[in-house]
Amino acid sequence: MFQLPVEFHKEMVYGVEDDFLHEAVATGVAQDNGFTFTHAAAGITCGDFRTGIATILHTAVANQFASILSTNAIFQFALGKPIRFIAKSVQPVLLPDELNIFVGCMEDMDTATEFTAAGGGMRAGSDMFGFFTPEAGGAVYPNTEDLWHCISNFGAVQQVTPLLGTNPLNLLGADVKAQTAGVGVRHELCAEWVPCNMVPGVAGAAPLLMDAEVRFWVDGILACKHEMRGVFQITVAAAVAMNFGLVEENTAGISSLNVDYLKCEQVR
Repeated sequence: MFQLPVEFHKEMVYGVEDDFLHEAVATGVAQDNGFTFTHAAAGITCGDFRTGIATILHTAVANQFASILSTNAIFQFALGKPIRFIAKSVQPVLLPDELNIFVGCMEDMDTATEFTAAGGGMRAGSDMFGFFTPEAGGAVYPNTEDLWHCISNFGAVQQVTPLLGTNPLNLLGADVKAQTAGVGVRHELCAEWVPCNMVPGVAGAAPLLMDAEVRFWVDGILACKHEMRGVFQITVAAAVAMNFGLVEENTAGISSLNVDYLKCEQVR
């Protein structure tokens, strides 16, 4: 019987991947694997990545950002070009209540303005899809449950689904927490953006709008789906290239975050 190779790709894709089996890297220096690690000049240290785990440790300096982002913005909402990412073991370790964390694809990930103040979630007005968990005590997302949230956004229109067990849109039917009793929880977070169809133009005009679906998976189980239709439709000509990766902000105190693996690919 003919056996396909394990890494066989029938269709052409492009993407980035890091298993963190290398030394820690200097801030702002693009790596050969397509990622750039960025952090503040003071108040943050980077663990040795050769164990297969990237560790970001914030000292007591508040309101600092750190990120592991694709060096170039190469992912974009486009017809016939699905996007899929996976982030393994994104785990806040110390004072997880004080961290804003986002993992996924986002337009203009500049490691400075991704989060809104006081646990307000992700900024509006940017193409994006992924998972986030906000700091505790915010006015918009108080996050007393330390939940992961699913998010998709095109332009100024944003969909957010808290992965709370009582939320009927959470298909898991159970809380998905970043931490429990102050101890970080390891999760495998995966999301797929899938274009569905172009919306026919009116009176023979060329189609301008695209429908899509975003599927969010946690530990290999489908957790949530977002339909980017109607008010959430994508205007193809206005779609903007996105970076992929992880960005986090420490709002107070000493905090730490581990991540085991990052990968994102899009069909060419």
